[in-house]
Amino acid sequence: MKSKLLLVVLFFGFYAGAWHFGKLRSMPSSSPQLEVPGNAPQFSLFSWNIGYFDYQGDTRAQDRDLEHVASVIAEESPDIVALQEIAEPEQLNRLSEQLRGQYPYQAIARGFRTDRHVAFLSKQTFLDEAQIATAVGRDALAVTVEALKRTVALTFVNCHADAFNARRRRFFVNDLIDWHRDSGKQQVVLTGDFNLDLAPVESSDLFTDDKKNDSESYSLLLEDFRDVGRNSGSTSVFDRRIDYVFLASRELEVVEFKVLYGKLVGRMDHHPLLVRFRRE
Repeated sequence: MKSKLLLVVLFFGFYAGAWHFGKLRSMPSSSPQLEVPGNAPQFSLFSWNIGYFDYQGDTRAQDRDLEHVASVIAEESPDIVALQEIAEPEQLNRLSEQLRGQYPYQAIARGFRTDRHVAFLSKQTFLDEAQIATAVGRDALAVTVEALKRTVALTFVNCHADAFNARRRRFFVNDLIDWHRDSGKQQVVLTGDFNLDLAPVESSDLFTDDKKNDSESYSLLLEDFRDVGRNSGSTSVFDRRIDYVFLASRELEVVEFKVLYGKLVGRMDHHPLLVRFRRE
């Protein structure tokens, strides 16, 4: 009897500890912010994979979550929003309606070997947009906007790489780099779910099946871009940093980078990112 009572006490002790530390993990956290002059114009990016982690169900974005997603976006009020794992174009329209006209411009792309889309919502019109074809069938999406009081033409590229195959991620990154070097664009931001796991847990292959390919993909990206969230912490509920923002620019600096914890509903497994830029 005493041994059973002890087991019950230990169980509730472990449960209470898990709840306590889980609550701490969900509290908002951010990297240190730099002092920004009051009159310095800024431009903000919000990026979020709003899909699910579910072995059996539909892992794409769920309609029942759209009201919540809209409330998180509206709370931060970014200039441009990059979303991954949109289920269908009509879903993006429904989300735009939830935002009550704050983001009248949108763009969406899928690819020929995937059932999910990457998409943008923007407060400003697009100067141009392009779907970047990749060898793995998951296309990226590039849009250019006039940022910082129309002094900079800034191109954002929304990315979603394969979740479980590091070799396919390497092909995806190769195609992104080729596009960037051929495009001639000077101010470029890559954002989204790259699924690069640079510090995998040795006993788990949840995100990477090949550390060498992920390391090489990351190194290739750093040849052209700067990883602006390097010290931001985990971006997934599995304590891995798999969502990134990469910047290639001689004119811009990052004044704030935040992983927004405590915003998930349902079986979402990615925390949203918020980045603010200004001219150097």
